[in-house]
Amino acid sequence: MRIGVDAFTFAGLEAGVSRYLTEILTILMRVSPQDEFILYSSVPIEVPSLPRSCEVRVPRGWRKVVPGFWSMDTLPRLVSADRIGVFWGQNSTLPLRLQRPCRRILTVHDLTTRVFPDTMDLKQRVSSGVRLRALVRAADAIVADSHATARLLNRLLSLPMAKIAVVHLGCPGAIGPLPPGVALRTVRERFALPDDFMLTVGTLEPRKDHATLVKALTVKGGLPLLAIAGGVGWKSRSTVSMIEAAEAKGLVRYLGHVTDSELAALYGAARLLVYPSLYEGFGLPVLEAMVCGCPVLCSWSSSLPEVGGRAVRYFRPRDAYDLAGRLAELVSDESCAAEMRARGFSQAAKFSYDKAARALLELFHDIK
Repeated sequence: MRIGVDAFTFAGLEAGVSRYLTEILTILMRVSPQDEFILYSSVPIEVPSLPRSCEVRVPRGWRKVVPGFWSMDTLPRLVSADRIGVFWGQNSTLPLRLQRPCRRILTVHDLTTRVFPDTMDLKQRVSSGVRLRALVRAADAIVADSHATARLLNRLLSLPMAKIAVVHLGCPGAIGPLPPGVALRTVRERFALPDDFMLTVGTLEPRKDHATLVKALTVKGGLPLLAIAGGVGWKSRSTVSMIEAAEAKGLVRYLGHVTDSELAALYGAARLLVYPSLYEGFGLPVLEAMVCGCPVLCSWSSSLPEVGGRAVRYFRPRDAYDLAGRLAELVSDESCAAEMRARGFSQAAKFSYDKAARALLELFHDIK
């Protein structure tokens, strides 16, 4: 079979989706050598290292290309010329019109534009919302990263559950457990962090709710230093100001964007991961932390309980006082932390990109 893949994310615009697609394609190419994969993008892309080469379709004169028009007009012609049997889209790209039979599968990673529209800028919110409705209607099957996302698709977009397949993410291969001494030495050398610190991971944007976390640190004194790893996203001015003020008081240390190897070391050395996000399509940092043996405290929201299960402790979203109390309990109870680490390893073992890739491959070949 010839499988078309929306590779727009490899333009470097969506780091999380890019990592996901790289992991899945790597496994697909290994376990299904008889299938051919062709990548499509409306702009030039940097294709990651994959087990075998694949063709890439990028339009000439791409600077003048309007992505929406490209998806409606150019992409269907390319898919027809390449005799694609199945096209796999990621969140925003799918050939809406077809010139020859081709099954269309769309992975919906999250529904932020529907659930928390106020956390996005107006232009992005409107365009994403309109485009998503058209895409899910055109698709022959929808892949959701979690059951929570599947239920939202059913409720908000009236999609029948029979049209939705849940395929959980796995942990990226570059992130795994390190010996405690190695992890501690790495964070000391690269970030000058103390031996006892808490960690939070995520882009600085309203949906991640760093504001509630920083407030919790001021509510409850005597907590370990909080290290914040993640780049700066949209609508982040007030969050950045709050973090800078907390940093001046010695409550937090902002690390910015970190590499996968640095992130693994941070997970391995941290007292615990605190993840206050208000909404996640899956919540990858929770899984990454459990894989690395880091206890997790996160908000009881969206897909996070589905990922963390009984291995994770939870607090009420947006409630700084509840969060502060939970933090104080966990940092003072080492036996609880040890139990959470053990449960975390067992819970994390339920998720893998190998399972995800094989489930997708079965869907590619069985879709009617």
